[in-house]
Formats: sequence, C-alpha cells, structure tokens
Amino acid sequence: MHLRFDRSYLASFLISAVVGAMLVSTTTSVHAQEVFPLPGAPYSAGVTSPAGATLAVIGGIEGAGADTAAAASQALATLAKRLAEVGLTKDHVLRVRAALAPGAAADFTGWNTAWSGFFGGPRLPARVTVGAAGLPGTARIVLDVVAAFPASRGYPATADGARPTLNPNIRLAGPASNPTAIVSTGAGVFLSSGVLPARDNLADPESMEQHIRGAMNSLTTSLGTHGLQWADTFFVRVLPTPQPNRPAVDFAGWSPVFTALNDKTSGHAPAWTMWAAPGFGATGRYVEIEVWAVPQAPHPSFQALDATAQNRLLRMTGTPTGMISSGALVAPNAQLIFLSGIVAPEGTVRDDEGKAVLGLMKERLAAMGATMADVAELRVYRIEGEAGFNAAYASYFNNAESNPHRPVRTNYLVTSLPSGRAVEVEAIIVRPPTGF
Repeated sequence: MHLRFDRSYLASFLISAVVGAMLVSTTTSVHAQEVFPLPGAPYSAGVTSPAGATLAVIGGIEGAGADTAAAASQALATLAKRLAEVGLTKDHVLRVRAALAPGAAADFTGWNTAWSGFFGGPRLPARVTVGAAGLPGTARIVLDVVAAFPASRGYPATADGARPTLNPNIRLAGPASNPTAIVSTGAGVFLSSGVLPARDNLADPESMEQHIRGAMNSLTTSLGTHGLQWADTFFVRVLPTPQPNRPAVDFAGWSPVFTALNDKTSGHAPAWTMWAAPGFGATGRYVEIEVWAVPQAPHPSFQALDATAQNRLLRMTGTPTGMISSGALVAPNAQLIFLSGIVAPEGTVRDDEGKAVLGLMKERLAAMGATMADVAELRVYRIEGEAGFNAAYASYFNNAESNPHRPVRTNYLVTSLPSGRAVEVEAIIVRPPTGF
C-alpha cells in the first residue's frame, strides 16, 4: 500500500491486506531467504533472513533528478553498484526504506515506477515508504537497505577488500563517509528505541549540532548498559526536525558529530541515514536518533533460560513502568523477519487507523509463524493530528491481559504517507523457535 495505484490494482491489494493471514511463503535454495508475497503488491509482506545470516546494511543512498522517478532510478542504480561491491545483487535485498522529498515532490507514483523497473519476479523485498519534511541537498529520495549474504558465502560471509573494524563481527566496504556494513549476526543483534537529547545537557539549545551530540551522548549511556560501545554499532538513523523560525533543516549539524564518531571508532564509523521529520512530541528538542549494534560475543543474558520470556530468543530492556523498551537484545543466529510498511484499508476512519494497522500486523505475523510478542522493533509514522495510535498500541502491547511485551519503538511524524493515510507501521520480528 505504498503507492497510488489504479482502482483495480488498489482493490486487489486491499483485499490481500484484509486476508493477510492467508499469506503463503516461498523459499529458494539459492538465497535461503523465506519470502512472504503480498498478492497484488510490488513488494513482499515480509522477508526472513536465514539463521546466522551475514547482513549488508547500506544507508543514505540519495537520488536527485528532474522528478521522483528519475531520482529513484538513480538511487536504485547506486544501490546496485554498492551491492556489487560486496558480491551481492538486488535478489539478496531483504528490505528497502525510502524517504521522499516533502510537499508535491512526495511522488509515490514516480517511486513505484522506478521500483517496478528495478525489482521484478516472484521474489520481492519488503518495503517502507514515507514522505519526509526534508532531505539533504538536492535529493528527492533517500534509501536505506538491508540485504543478506547467501549461505554459499559461508558463516560469517566475507567480501573482497572489506575493512576489519574493532568489532570482529563488523567489516566495512565502500566509502568511509557512509560505508556498507557487513555484519555477522552469529553473536546476536541489539536494536535501540529512538533517543532524544536531554534538555539540561545542551550547551546551545538552538544548535542542531548540540542536539545531535546530546542524543548521541544519551545513546552512549544506553549502549553501555548493554555492554556495547560505538565501535559495536553498524547503523545509525538520524532524524532532525525543522527548527522554529528557520526555513531549512540544519543537516550540516551531523557532519562534525560524524567526525567525532569516526574518531571514537578508530576510523570505522558505521553506516548511517538521515532525513527530516516535521517534529516530535517532546518540545524543544530537534533530533531523534536510533542505532543498531552487534556484540562482540553473545550477550550474557542468553547464557541462562529466562522462564518469563515470551520469546526465548529476545530480551527487552528498559524501565519496567515504561510503555516501550529502550533496547532489544536478539539471540545469536536468530532469524529476523523484516516486515513491510502497513497502512489501513481505504475508508478507515482516521483515528481508527492505528488499530487497523496493528490488527493487520497481527494477522500477517500469524501467517509467518510469529506473534506480537515477537516484535523486537516497531517503527511508527504518523501525520500530525492523528490521535488514535497510542490507544491502539495499548491494546496490542504493554497490556497485562493480552500481551505484556513492549518492543523498542520510535514514533515519527511525517508529512505524507502512501494513499493519503495517517499511520504506517513497520517492524523487525524475531522468529520464535519451531518444532520439527
């Protein structure tokens, strides 16, 4: 539901959304990635990475051009080159997230045209698409991408010319300014919630650089509580917001912070992506940042059985009274399901969209052999003024009666969503162990 389709296309797609529990997966021996097709859509409902997969994570692929279709084609061509640098192709892609330029430039149809010209066949990746409040430079689209190396490349997989880092589970390829991170999941994975800067630690409350540094300092603390450092991170997502009385988003505030990050990682800074969201619920703070990391050795929490864990391959951390978790620790060699963005069916009342998308998510997860208790990371995109999501969230998560599980979560405002919707959700799922 990422684009404005013709009526017959949209009708078939909405029908497929309603019957999400009927999804049937396909697996190819070449890629060992389980794909859950979404009939009528140009992307899959979700794609599962193999157990112990080595991932390739690429951030900040920008596309510019006369229109969205041209810009997206440029970005996808760059993606193909970046994948080829590590011996992969578009067939190895698990998920693509796209942020489109704001206003009239948020051309979902043009993006769909470029997408369909690049991806085809029965095996399609998962996808998320949003309209941003701003993009760096002249970009009309910014992509971040996750791919998986096939089993034939070994465990962990390697790539010619990849640079070792301080973490033996991370190697880097491509430009040092924004590399491709080659990540072994054999020791597990860490996913964070979005973090804002602390108001009382801002040397200059009007400086975007200071806000970014403040959020990074908060993340330093969060990483440390999980036995991690910045050298263990492989992807950073930076979401600045327009500041009051300033016509343009200060993307340049990231540059000196990235330089500092490069120093802290001995010249091995992780992949990153950046685009602007129109604002956050916490006033007076101008950026939200989240990270993915991999431990150098399996986290100690997996050395003993947690009888209270709903999914024994997943440990959530944070304040017990909070509505979300601050971190998600994923067990070594776990399978991850990358879920496409979900929006509500046509005709859904605006403030009921949150309930509708979470209901669809629950149905699709059931078809994939998972439940809402297996959601490690939940990303929420909302149009300003949407008021029903938090109530819907409380019906599906952090609920002692139905599901006490609390995923890591980041809740972004965006300027537009596919088909004019007010809410979109995406997720990373830790697939629970199954019998024979």
